[in-house]
Amino acid sequence: MHESGPSTEPQHPIGVAAERSGLTPDVLRVWERRYRAVRPQRSEGGQRLYSDEDIERLRLLRLATLPGRRISQVVKLSTKELARLAEEDTTARSRAGLDEPVPLRVAGEGVEQALARVRAYDTVGLEWLLRRMAAVLGLTPFIEAVAAPLLCRVGDEWHAGRMTTGQEHLTTSLVRRVVIAAIPGVEAPADAPRLVVATPAGERHEVGALFAAAAAIADGWRVTYLGADLPAREIAHVAAATGARGVALSVVSPREPGPILDEIRALRAALPAERFLIVGGAGAAGLAAKLREAGIAVAERLPDLRALKALLPDTSPTARSGAWMCRRRR
Repeated sequence: MHESGPSTEPQHPIGVAAERSGLTPDVLRVWERRYRAVRPQRSEGGQRLYSDEDIERLRLLRLATLPGRRISQVVKLSTKELARLAEEDTTARSRAGLDEPVPLRVAGEGVEQALARVRAYDTVGLEWLLRRMAAVLGLTPFIEAVAAPLLCRVGDEWHAGRMTTGQEHLTTSLVRRVVIAAIPGVEAPADAPRLVVATPAGERHEVGALFAAAAAIADGWRVTYLGADLPAREIAHVAAATGARGVALSVVSPREPGPILDEIRALRAALPAERFLIVGGAGAAGLAAKLREAGIAVAERLPDLRALKALLPDTSPTARSGAWMCRRRR
């Protein structure tokens, strides 16, 4: 009797694909966008549609990453090779007397586990979990699918009075530590374009800038990271001294947007025309119109840093998309 393989007809929306593959929609989008894990079709309305074959491949990729492999290591394998690898893993676990893959599930479950550790003030357990997820997912997917959503959830819980300021601060501190620790494992080529990342004077929230810097490094930029609250003249000086091709700024929640907008405009004026300036973060949305008027690119969320390279000479500023930081932050 002839058995056909999974259907190649695009028919399932992302929610169905996520449920059947065992991934969260966030992780699915990251794997699709950054690693081209699958290539779904689009409906007439622009909705992603996945085939049974796509879903089976995603399911196998998830299984391949559970024991600790990075998605970047296994995404190049064919679906048949992934199925063989999953079978080998199952056999190895059975021989070792293990019923399930070790610790990590998927990013969505990881975020829930991290929240439980935050509520319990379990700093050791939280840091271990975050480091594990960063190792398995890779730096940029970890930021987009775990770190940023976790900080958003903690921020929401703080606003609702269900978490303390101490819990919010310990989460931010550990996320920052894990991201910084993961950066040395990503090396840009010697001839990579240079980028300066900072927050402008008056913006003291650093994490969004750190996320942008880490993602840029992972995408092949040589980054000079300056941290928070830098005057325009200092940022411009560093950009000139390092030969940077551009500057990326993070703005989260300016209480007085006027002075920060003035700083950003001053930086644009201080930079040569051939150096791009892009501003992102939750606070960028409220400044977008005025920034674009000044010839400054705006990313309300973390740019796809492959697209960011399109801002190198001979391109005009434009909006970019992708996860940067949640809108609701203190």
